[in-house]
Amino acid sequence: MRTKYIHKKANNISIFGSITGLFVILLILGNPLNVNAQTDEFANEPVSGTFETGLLAETQTVATPFAGEFELHVQHRFGLIENGLEDVFGIYATSNIRMGLNYGITEKIMVGYGYTKEFKLQEFHGKYRVLTQTESNSIPVSVAVYGNLAINSQDKSVFGNDYKFSDRLSYFSQLLVAHKFNDNFSLQFGPSFTHFNKTDTLVEHDKVALSLAGRAKVSPSMSIFFEYDQPLNIDDMREFAPDENDPEANLSFGIEIGTSTHVFQVFMSNYEGITPQRNILYNKNKIDDGDFLFGFNILVRF
Repeated sequence: MRTKYIHKKANNISIFGSITGLFVILLILGNPLNVNAQTDEFANEPVSGTFETGLLAETQTVATPFAGEFELHVQHRFGLIENGLEDVFGIYATSNIRMGLNYGITEKIMVGYGYTKEFKLQEFHGKYRVLTQTESNSIPVSVAVYGNLAINSQDKSVFGNDYKFSDRLSYFSQLLVAHKFNDNFSLQFGPSFTHFNKTDTLVEHDKVALSLAGRAKVSPSMSIFFEYDQPLNIDDMREFAPDENDPEANLSFGIEIGTSTHVFQVFMSNYEGITPQRNILYNKNKIDDGDFLFGFNILVRF
């Protein structure tokens, strides 16, 4: 049995309110930017290009592949930059990579499979676009739901005694709400829930987190972007006292270059994992300490 610990009251409600409030304020302020669309003959048409693709660094977006379209993902993370020139800022350090393939079943439904080097994770995921923002803002936001199932494919000896296949499984689900303010700027907010059937000692099984991501175009083919995830320490969900095992917040920022068939993203991040539930529950790299690494994504449509 796992040891229970008496814990002090600690949560992130103030952070929840701040992030939610910021998104709502920006959404309200952004609506006047599209007032002229009310008289346009295409006013009730869905907006396009809220995000270039369904992945922004480490976070999912409301975008999905077109119906019948495949999307190949290559995601690479170098080691931490902390050793400087000793390992060329992490380039020679231990790296992590994921390769995945997504398919648009319809204009609104995507399914996919990916394999991540670290922990030999096999991931099955899907996304459904519930709503799409219109040019007139009669529908002011785009909404999508995302979920995945990851299978840890390492040898069963790493799972300890009383091994069961279910020990390998972890889950991630997220509600994505995005608004395109104008041709150059989009913002997205997303609460998520993570669950691991089996975790390391003194690591929670469940975690709720909040995500905020944004993209700003600086040219027709180039954008800058950021994404931030804040795990919430909710008292009623805690299994242990607050300590050094609480996960750290996640931050990424970089540039994106898009063409008709390819998207390239180069960024800095304090994530080392690629599968979202591992980043949410296990990230120990501190933003304040400069625990960052270089990463890149290559996405190919065909």
